[in-house]
Amino acid sequence: MSTKGGRAAARPRPRTPAEKLRRKAQAMSFLALEALAKIMLDKDAPAPVKLAAAREVMDRGYGRPKVGCEFDAPEGLTVIVKRFSEVTPEDEAEADATEAAL
Repeated sequence: MSTKGGRAAARPRPRTPAEKLRRKAQAMSFLALEALAKIMLDKDAPAPVKLAAAREVMDRGYGRPKVGCEFDAPEGLTVIVKRFSEVTPEDEAEADATEAAL
């Protein structure tokens, strides 16, 4: 089996099961995206299901958000993280006053 240059035509290498699966999934990705869009726009779908579909669409379009992003915080900024069960009425009043001042 010769070609013009006298070399044999290259045979495609055998694909592994993982490669075959990946190609099939990629071929169906448009249909999967359409299915996610239908779920997002379905007025009868539960909110958590719609949110999960929207998250999947965003992840595919823009990639997953990076965790631990850096930002320039104003000097003296303090962030306190508490469990909901640890929040006191005084904490809530202080947060409300801070939000009202903004």
